[in-house]
Amino acid sequence: MRASAYLFADESGGNEADPRISVGLIAGLMVAVGVVIFFISEGQAEPAIRLPLQTLVLALFGMSVAVWITHSLSPNLARWLAAVALIASVYVASRWLPVQGALALLIAPTVGATLIVGPTNAVILAIVGSAILMLATRTPAVRIDLGAAIVTLIGTWSSLITIYVSRHPVAQLAEWAWGYYDRAQRLLEEARNHQMELEQALRDLMSANHQLALSNERIATLRLIAEEAQKAKASFVARVSHEFRTPLNMIIGLVDLLTETPKVYGQELPAPLFEDLEIVQRNCRHLSSMINDVLDLSQAEAGRLVLHRELVDLPRIVEDAVMVVRPLIDKKRLTLEQDIQPGLPQVYCDKTRIRQVVLNLISNAARFTERGGIVVRMAGDGRHVTVAVADTGPGIATQDLESIFEPFSHASNRIWPDKGGSGIGLSVSKQFINLHGGRIWVNSIPGAGSEFVFDLPVSPPPAHPSRPGHQISQEWMWIERESRSQPPQTAPEHRVVVCDETSGLHDMLSRVASDEIAITNVRGLSETVSEAAHVPAHVVIVNSPSQDRLHDLLEQARTQLRHTPIVGCTVAAPVTSAQSAGARDHLTKPVTRARLQSAIESVGPHVRRILLADDDPDVLQLITRMIAACDPEIEVATASSGPATLAQLARVRPDLVLLDIVMPDLDGWQVLRLKHEDETIRDIPVILLSAQDLASQPPTSDALTVTIDRGLSVSELLSCSLKLSELLLHPQQALDPVPR
Repeated sequence: MRASAYLFADESGGNEADPRISVGLIAGLMVAVGVVIFFISEGQAEPAIRLPLQTLVLALFGMSVAVWITHSLSPNLARWLAAVALIASVYVASRWLPVQGALALLIAPTVGATLIVGPTNAVILAIVGSAILMLATRTPAVRIDLGAAIVTLIGTWSSLITIYVSRHPVAQLAEWAWGYYDRAQRLLEEARNHQMELEQALRDLMSANHQLALSNERIATLRLIAEEAQKAKASFVARVSHEFRTPLNMIIGLVDLLTETPKVYGQELPAPLFEDLEIVQRNCRHLSSMINDVLDLSQAEAGRLVLHRELVDLPRIVEDAVMVVRPLIDKKRLTLEQDIQPGLPQVYCDKTRIRQVVLNLISNAARFTERGGIVVRMAGDGRHVTVAVADTGPGIATQDLESIFEPFSHASNRIWPDKGGSGIGLSVSKQFINLHGGRIWVNSIPGAGSEFVFDLPVSPPPAHPSRPGHQISQEWMWIERESRSQPPQTAPEHRVVVCDETSGLHDMLSRVASDEIAITNVRGLSETVSEAAHVPAHVVIVNSPSQDRLHDLLEQARTQLRHTPIVGCTVAAPVTSAQSAGARDHLTKPVTRARLQSAIESVGPHVRRILLADDDPDVLQLITRMIAACDPEIEVATASSGPATLAQLARVRPDLVLLDIVMPDLDGWQVLRLKHEDETIRDIPVILLSAQDLASQPPTSDALTVTIDRGLSVSELLSCSLKLSELLLHPQQALDPVPR
């Protein structure tokens, strides 16, 4: 665009749309032609030729200077001067130079005038020049040949006519080309701008991606920190709660002994002291209940709470809970109604945990209700059973409804006065109901009462079919979904056959397995082989509470199950772990006198000598007095360690052993194992004592054995070892709940 300004310019101000040569370029061309003619004149020997050429050179130089000077005053005048000067120069040269046909050179400046002054002005110049040329042919002094003049005129006008006729298409083509060129320039500029914006966007995206990667790393680090904190919190809660329970159990036991059997101490207690002891007893039991709730909440949050489900008659559970709360209801003179729908089906649930939920709801209703009564309703629709506990208490404020199930949450004091409580019971109840696949909610009107409602599924989760080809979905044909929220049905990707002699591992595995794993339960090894023959399994898990028995089962399974990986473990059901270890029963501290007496009577009436093994001397004294309160004729021997217990067993030969689990040197489980190996004391019954409920402890396996009929190569051994070590070091990655 800048170069064209020097070559073409439109300085006429007229209506011509054609491009014109710049005046500066015209002056330069005149100087260049003058220089060429000057060098030509220098080569001429004849003065008649050299002198006219040099005169022409001076004329060209002078006219170029005149054109340049005139341009600064009037550009149009300079153009006319240049056009006339060129035509005059050619005319003079044709006259001065003795060259045949030189007059024909007039065609060039006349045609070139179209680029200097425009086509229209060039026609005017051609008319004037033609007239002068024709007049010159008639002037004898000029001596211009008429034929040469006619040829010059024909050539000039032919060229002008051709230029004039083609002027409009050329102008249109030039305008079109110029328009596209200008548009291309604009598009190029826009493309450059867009490229710059794209580069900036890419830089911003790279920066955002980098920030996102850093954020992901920080989130992963914070998640690990949170998981470690959660584990530390659970460990701290369990450890501190256990330390709290030990002295608390002593207090509860001694107070129970004082209030229930004061004759053990040889005299009756004064009435004020008895009332004070009842206050101590009530508060100690409340504190013990709080500790149990904290432990349950911690285990539920950590996913370690074990549910022992079975088909349960839910109305019977409600009746048991009502009997426990009945004294408080009668004391406050409240009414209690039960509206139970007849013919309710049994519910597949953990009766201990559901009884705890019902007891918590009814006791809360009795505690916060001062007038009126409580109504317990039960109804079912075939798939769920709904339990509702309504009261006529003060109700719950609207702002408290959203947080009523949060841990340590209390309702606003503006609605009801502080009735005590830990604020954990409802949170634990919600955790229990959620683990059963149910829901719990509350309806309340401030000043009119509250209603806590929960529902439970009636049937257990459907077991995966074990028929041949069960992986084939029966719903491959198109079925219109009822709603967008309905999950798609997919067949399991892995099949596990469990050969379990304890009958408890299947339920435990089902609770932690995802929908992609089909678990089939069989009792014996022969059934396992038959099941694997019908439908091949990805793995067979063999479980036995005894390691010796497990070894024999693995050897038999390895030879009968061809090309099938076999995993052996020793997982005992928590409820039956005491029985499998050789104990008759398990008592959880604090041990009440009634519970202890019932356990002793279950052994038989022949119990006259009891060995009490515990490392805490206070517990030894408390249990000894409880036994004396149950039957003064029973003789009690004590031991404070595991080796002392074994020695006392061989020396005293008791009728019953009350054995603490946590003891120095040898714990209760080791004492049971060594006792079972000694035939002389093997048949002595044992009842375990522990501050922890064995049913709430997560099941574990002491060993894990992997085998296959063809054996494992060295490379397979290394690979399996590394993968097993990774799973053992990072157990949270063992099962990914997100489908692959």
